[in-house]
Amino acid sequence: MGIRQARFEHIDPPVNWIHIDRPSRQELDSQLSSLNIRFSLRDTGQSRAAFHRYPHFIYLRVFKLDPTGLNHFELDAVPVHLIITDTSMLSWSMNPKVAEDFEDTKRKLEAHPQFVQSSNHLAFYVVDGLLEATFPFFDGFNDRVAHIEQQTLHDSQDAKIKEEIFRLKRLIMQVKQILGSQRDVAYQLARYWGAVPSMDTIYSFELYDHVIRLSDTADTYREMMDTILDIYLSSVSNRLNEIVKTLTIVTALFMPASVIAALYGMNFKDIPGADHPWGFYLVIGTVVVISFVLLWIFRRRKWI
Repeated sequence: MGIRQARFEHIDPPVNWIHIDRPSRQELDSQLSSLNIRFSLRDTGQSRAAFHRYPHFIYLRVFKLDPTGLNHFELDAVPVHLIITDTSMLSWSMNPKVAEDFEDTKRKLEAHPQFVQSSNHLAFYVVDGLLEATFPFFDGFNDRVAHIEQQTLHDSQDAKIKEEIFRLKRLIMQVKQILGSQRDVAYQLARYWGAVPSMDTIYSFELYDHVIRLSDTADTYREMMDTILDIYLSSVSNRLNEIVKTLTIVTALFMPASVIAALYGMNFKDIPGADHPWGFYLVIGTVVVISFVLLWIFRRRKWI
């Protein structure tokens, strides 16, 4: 557990930011009590983003998409919690990587304190920084899509390709679901901050625009995965058709031999050429000639 603090004194009244890394319930209760906030922690473990408005503060739950989650079977979405009052913001997360991101945001804001004109502005930069982490996730996802696309076109028989396609398809659907809930939160936040026209209104709609663009990107990748799945199924179907075509041609080439062998296998006394010393070789030659004629016909008609 670690507590990071920042204070922006150029604002009247000053704004305090407290971030807690992997806190226990007792530590959170202590920080909430110091801010004179009564808040139930029972609803902070949900899998969707959330916006709750209280008389003296608002609560936000947003998610950061970890790019390293692409190597896992399930999506690695890190929940981040924020409580925003008029003069302070309390944030916490159970993932230590979020603390590193918050430290970067803190250094940027301390280097340019004029960016922060209220606690709402501070919340905007923190949430927007978490959303920016989605772009590296999409970059990694794009590399995976390009790789699986090449495999689909050149090696459609690999069973692992099918598993990877469905894994990525399920992954992007989960991303779409999370971004959809964050889009709803951004919209509610825009309505809340937009109640009184101010700079908060501009920031809120900018945040909403960022979520919309990320959601559109997720839609694009979802459509790409549908296309790759169609390509994979078409490749498998084409491969099956080629196999059936090859077997059909082989059957057609050996059919004259089967017919002649069946005729000469009958139990009749007088069979043409049965007593001829060259009869066997004539029959074999006839079979070979007929097979080559069929092969020539197939090639002339470009069936093979």
